[in-house]
Amino acid sequence: MFFETEHLILRKFQEDDFDDFCEYAMDDEMSRMTVRNLLHSIEDARWNFDWLKDKEDRCYGLVYMDTGRIIGNLTVCDVPKEILELEKLKGKTGKSISYSISRKYQRKGLMFEAASAVIRQLFYVEGIDYIHWGHFSFNTSSEMLQKKLGFEYLTTMSYYDEGKEIVVIHRIIFNHNK
Repeated sequence: MFFETEHLILRKFQEDDFDDFCEYAMDDEMSRMTVRNLLHSIEDARWNFDWLKDKEDRCYGLVYMDTGRIIGNLTVCDVPKEILELEKLKGKTGKSISYSISRKYQRKGLMFEAASAVIRQLFYVEGIDYIHWGHFSFNTSSEMLQKKLGFEYLTTMSYYDEGKEIVVIHRIIFNHNK
């Protein structure tokens, strides 16, 4: 399955997308905003790419139509267990989404375009009740995007990575058409 928007094609990664993936995913600042570790080597990037390509059933590579190159990715996955356990979500069906996009293509409305297409699919075609989306507290770009798409605050959770507290803000949007 793929989606086509005004400027993007969202499709499964293909082997020949690896170089494009490395170009955006190995950028330390961009990687810092995602849940993956920084990708410092081709081997790290290869492992991450293969995981997204082969193991994530609904990871979409974002192909920018003007160039035909992959500029990012958007993944639809199961809601994390700690979010599923929240009382207001009990008995409801949901999915989580996450993304990364090349810094060269940020602030151009492209992720808004991609996420809007996926949200429409999840709500109007699949009929789920809600979509969850988390972001690190320091990632104000993701926060602004989520708010623009209509996501509302759900909860804040923390975890520790190498002795440092990482704060994650979780947001949600409900399907009001059900």
